[in-house]
Amino acid sequence: MNGEPPHAARASVLVVDDQEVNLKLMRTYLRTEAYDVVTCADPQQALKLVEESPPDLILLDLMMPVLNGFEMLELLRDIAPEVPVIVVTGIDDRDARLRGLAAGARDFLTKPVDRSELLIRVRNLTDLKRAGDALARAVAQLESANRDLDAFAGGLAHDLQQPITSIAAFAQIIQRASGHQLSPDNATHLTRILAAAGSADRMIRGLLEFARLGQKTIETVPVNLNEVVQEARNALGAQSAGRTISWSVAALPTVRGDPSLLLLAFVNLLSNAIKYSRKTAQAAITIEAETDVGSGHTVRVRDNGVGFDMAHAGHLFNPFERLHSASEFEGTGMGLANVRRIMERHGGSIAAESSPGQGATFTLHFRA
Repeated sequence: MNGEPPHAARASVLVVDDQEVNLKLMRTYLRTEAYDVVTCADPQQALKLVEESPPDLILLDLMMPVLNGFEMLELLRDIAPEVPVIVVTGIDDRDARLRGLAAGARDFLTKPVDRSELLIRVRNLTDLKRAGDALARAVAQLESANRDLDAFAGGLAHDLQQPITSIAAFAQIIQRASGHQLSPDNATHLTRILAAAGSADRMIRGLLEFARLGQKTIETVPVNLNEVVQEARNALGAQSAGRTISWSVAALPTVRGDPSLLLLAFVNLLSNAIKYSRKTAQAAITIEAETDVGSGHTVRVRDNGVGFDMAHAGHLFNPFERLHSASEFEGTGMGLANVRRIMERHGGSIAAESSPGQGATFTLHFRA
């Protein structure tokens, strides 16, 4: 009844009423506008029709034999929850309205129905339904395109890995075997080749990781973020070796998520905090949290490092974007992009606040 896009087919309306006179009246009213109208006097047959081809709207009588409107609303909520239902009834009773709304009805009309009011309510709900369908199709297409892009990026990165590895390997062979015979300029050139190959390899690994994050199936379990942060700190021990860093870690919540991905997110965030506070005499990293029963958990990771200009914050979470030169701080610009993708895969978000020389704060929000 409505498998085609809105521009290619008329909106479809299913009318369910056990009285033929009511069905005829609804057909007459609705066909004055561009609707495909199907009428049905048997509620059970109507349910089969909805299962086979969900309409854009259902007009439903309450008082019917065998299966009344309230029972049918409960069944429709399971069969086709996306299809709006307008109850059309001769019962002008507040309790009946509340019961119907609780069962899933979107609107009520009382018999005898006013034609103009009926058409306005039908038009509003069918337009809303079809707009929602169009949005769902667009989202599905975007998700499909993203999956294709992830697969392409992953394949490209994989194919590039071998030649980059070969360049680095042969350059190392030349350096070891003949480095002492090269002129100073050529020795410098060879060193730069090795450095560029290493940088390219790190970028490719970051791209592979980014692509895999988009394809990985998320398996959510309760995750204690205190344990995740401690594990991330342990993993970064070599990066902070020889430095005095003041750590302040508050009690953190337990969230639902994928433990390995959340660990990767915190490894990237803490690695950034350690790296960009390297030039600070007394580095300090603070991790704190807030919980709101309605909105969820908020976790903040704060450092007192070099910070950045918020004018460039829009680029911060893009792949390969860097706000500091490689000569100042090493990196590929993939870490924060991966953190954002991990949070989005968990239905959450990440934001940043900073100013030059004043450190940076990264705020993670986990849904309730």
